[in-house]
Amino acid sequence: MENKKIDQRVRLTQSLLKNALVKLMQEHHISKISVRALCETAGINRSTFYLHYSDPYDLLAQVEQEVLENLNRYLNHKSISDTKPLSIQVLSNFLNYVKENVDLFKALLSENCDFAFQKDLMELAQVLSSQPNQSLDPKTIEYVKVFCLPGAISVLQKWLQEGMKESTEQISEFIIQIIYFGVSNLSKDMLQN
Repeated sequence: MENKKIDQRVRLTQSLLKNALVKLMQEHHISKISVRALCETAGINRSTFYLHYSDPYDLLAQVEQEVLENLNRYLNHKSISDTKPLSIQVLSNFLNYVKENVDLFKALLSENCDFAFQKDLMELAQVLSSQPNQSLDPKTIEYVKVFCLPGAISVLQKWLQEGMKESTEQISEFIIQIIYFGVSNLSKDMLQN
């Protein structure tokens, strides 16, 4: 019984700190967030923080790892049909998860977070999963990723900041359209509700 109580307290403390981090990252870059600010926001003392994390970057790394694991599980439990391209379905499922965890992703996809994590996140979402031109060599594919992933992240940032007015499917189709076919084939009403 005592261990269960301790586990609940540990989970509660970690949850409070994760929520504090997300709240602070809405306004500040991770490099500007102190342990003191995290503890004040979470309502815990510094010694409790250091029982779980070495610094704010350690907390962020654990949040990022947890998000990737949860998202991977989420995507693995979603069904895929033959009616739409795989990349659009996977990205739509990813965006549904983002929508369910909007505050977390506003922080993680903001300029206040680490771009390397954002890149990992978008690769997990398989934004570039099924290249239309399979003849591309690995070096060219890397250049394509370097070009496309920041754009996809910027679209998601804008979508989140503007209240997610477009459906997840509309945004998915928009991102995939631009990545695979460029802007010359966009229809003028692609993102109209």
